[in-house]
Amino acid sequence: MNEYIQLLQSRKELLVKLKQKSLKRLGNLKYKGQPRYHIRVYSDKDQIYIRVPGNNEEQYLKSSKRQVAADIASYDYLKGIVKRIDAELKHVNWLLKTGAKQLPEDYYESLSKGRQKLIDPIWHTDEQFVYSWLSKPYIGKGFEEEDSEFYTDKNERVRSKSEILIANALGKHNVPYKYECPIILKGMGKIHPDFTALNVKRRKIYYWEHLGKLDDPDYARKNVFRINTYEKNGIFHGENLITTWETSTLPLDVKLVDELINHYLLE
Repeated sequence: MNEYIQLLQSRKELLVKLKQKSLKRLGNLKYKGQPRYHIRVYSDKDQIYIRVPGNNEEQYLKSSKRQVAADIASYDYLKGIVKRIDAELKHVNWLLKTGAKQLPEDYYESLSKGRQKLIDPIWHTDEQFVYSWLSKPYIGKGFEEEDSEFYTDKNERVRSKSEILIANALGKHNVPYKYECPIILKGMGKIHPDFTALNVKRRKIYYWEHLGKLDDPDYARKNVFRINTYEKNGIFHGENLITTWETSTLPLDVKLVDELINHYLLE
């Protein structure tokens, strides 16, 4: 709710600034809208014709008079901008005054608890949405007997110390996530991203791959193919795919992990 109000207020402030800027530029124009000239521009020929009020015949405007056309065009443009700003401000002010009292998605929460139990809401609260998302069962990749054992603060088994750091950072920031939840990629079939994380604010899913042995040529080759396959399936790095890297001499940057979480999963 507060976020919605802030967005409306920010939009209103921007519109007011744009209107002030437009009015200032209008005031600086030599042409003030009278007489009401009409110009016609041939962009491909770089030719401009002007029609004087009361005269249906158009006159070719010489290049030396282009500033006249620029003033007329600028006047029309700025008047159009102000008209549209005023129209939008009218709607924004109305929303701030009336529509912001209760958003449709907040209506369910305003009902009594007893009534809520009888209803399957159209829009779930963040808590309901997260619970539903986390409750969906999945089968992870599993571990072999010879695999090393690493456990997060939640006592969840992962494959490396770096994955412990990532999982604990997600937990610290209360970011819902699933470890090695399978997805299907065309060109690879079923794969298990290291982490599937949820940006609750945007209700958007991100896949997080940690590439921990990039100085191993075979490992690097396989994972370059893996990342390329993500992108061929519409999962783009920096858009809904997060990656972290390390080598034997360049360990995982824990501060960077926090920054990635803040940027992608909390904003």
